[in-house]
Amino acid sequence: MIPKALVGQSALLPFLALIAATGFWGSSFITVARTLESTDPFTLVFLRFGVGALLVALWLRGRIFRIPLETWKMGAVCAVVIYASYLFNHIGLMTILSSTSGFLTALYVPITPFLFWAIAGRRPELCAFAGAAVAFSGLVLLADPFNLEFSSSWGEWTTIFSAFLSALEIILMGRFAPRCKAPEIAFVQIALVALFALAGTAVAHFCAPAVGWTLTPTALDLNLVFGVVWLAVILTCAQLLLAWAQKYVPPAQAAVIFALESIFAAVIGWFAGERLGLLGLTGGLCIVLGILITEYPRIMGKSR
Repeated sequence: MIPKALVGQSALLPFLALIAATGFWGSSFITVARTLESTDPFTLVFLRFGVGALLVALWLRGRIFRIPLETWKMGAVCAVVIYASYLFNHIGLMTILSSTSGFLTALYVPITPFLFWAIAGRRPELCAFAGAAVAFSGLVLLADPFNLEFSSSWGEWTTIFSAFLSALEIILMGRFAPRCKAPEIAFVQIALVALFALAGTAVAHFCAPAVGWTLTPTALDLNLVFGVVWLAVILTCAQLLLAWAQKYVPPAQAAVIFALESIFAAVIGWFAGERLGLLGLTGGLCIVLGILITEYPRIMGKSR
């Protein structure tokens, strides 16, 4: 546990922790794509969260049995929202392109400050709205809007709903994290999402033939084993960082910082041979600018 005195009024360490968490998430896209060659999305969510829960459990050991009931309740609420977000996003991917899905999922950035206002009854700082708008424009450019395809299908609407749920999860963690120990609420979230995913996987495989879904058969090969273990490590590190950092960073600001995930994904894709282009570079700069706008009050507060 880092002493509060080291966190500082500028929230530099939590800010850096959120950046690190988005870096972990951004690095997962290529691994997810490769691992899905050996299994289906529903099974992959269950496996990565199941192994992730085991990793945190090995760290906590006997402390698991001393996790307060209040933490279990708050973690359960977050877990329901997290799994529902994954579920609707994966369902959407069955009918729309991944590029379209990435664009629609990024809607959580501008949604979060408005949803926070509606739920908490407190208007975020104007810088949060301005930063979200600039960062979202950067996400649009990274998504290469001229090549996106929209058809008003139900897959697009389920993906938009998943973006709404992502914004809700950010707000819930902003409220719950200060009241819990980060490792404990992270374990509760990961473990319960694994249980929900197990049930969801069973339902998906049972219903797939009836609704015409084609699910990739799970093949127990090195690609699957390596992918699941690495994704579980990424998940564990990211959730622990988020559970701690959101004690100090307001939800509206956190959502803008999370937009960096797309930059990390784009940079890693560039190293893997994908083309970034001028639009991508401009989009990345807009996201960084959006974060600076959002953090402007704290930057100025520190300098005085």
